[in-house]
Amino acid sequence: MLTQEMIQDAPSLPGVYFFHGASGKILYIGKAKCLRKRTRSYLHKTKRRPFKIKRLVHWTTDVQYQVCQSELEALFLESRLIKEHQPSYNTALKYGRKSWYIRVDFTEDFPTVEQVSEIKPNTARYFGPFFSRRWTAEAIDVFHRIFPIRTCEGTINPHLEFRPCFRYHINRCEAPCATYVTKDAYQAMIADVVGLLEGNYAEVFTSLLMKRDSAAAALQFERAAAFQKQIERIQNVFTFLDVYRK
Repeated sequence: MLTQEMIQDAPSLPGVYFFHGASGKILYIGKAKCLRKRTRSYLHKTKRRPFKIKRLVHWTTDVQYQVCQSELEALFLESRLIKEHQPSYNTALKYGRKSWYIRVDFTEDFPTVEQVSEIKPNTARYFGPFFSRRWTAEAIDVFHRIFPIRTCEGTINPHLEFRPCFRYHINRCEAPCATYVTKDAYQAMIADVVGLLEGNYAEVFTSLLMKRDSAAAALQFERAAAFQKQIERIQNVFTFLDVYRK
């Protein structure tokens, strides 16, 4: 049974927590803005708890943690680990709740990163499920703040005489509509987004460092500065550790 002693060393940091059963099997995986507060909440107001949560608390014999750089990173990690381990109580506690996904379609020349509520039988990549519409939208917004991804709908047909929208002028889009970025360069940027969604933080970080240094060597200092900003923003959201902490 879950006790105070099991969670007394929980850090006051964002991350993912794991409730284990007697056999060592993961019963439940959850994310938290503050691991200490979230895990301790399971010991409060127990009489008002739904029966499924009472059973989870009863069968928990150990708690482990993985610290993250931010709650957003914890959201992505939680989703990947739930998909990997399929904990029984995640299915039970989230049954009936609407799921949300992040969709990227690489068959498009200039893909968008969008929020959808279902997986369709097509060639697009889907990441999730996430169980909060607000957090899914916020995750996409973070990617838009890190990378100049287009937000316009429909197919892009680049044209030299096309006038880019306001987002280009505030450095939030590279204006593929006006041929200001090539298909290959744009898709390389989207590949970095997918790398972050898949948890390949170090690889994306290294890729951006190489792009920054290459731009600087070519005396493209504004482009190098843009890559540096992306690097700094990623450092504020994601960590490069991939180990369990107890």
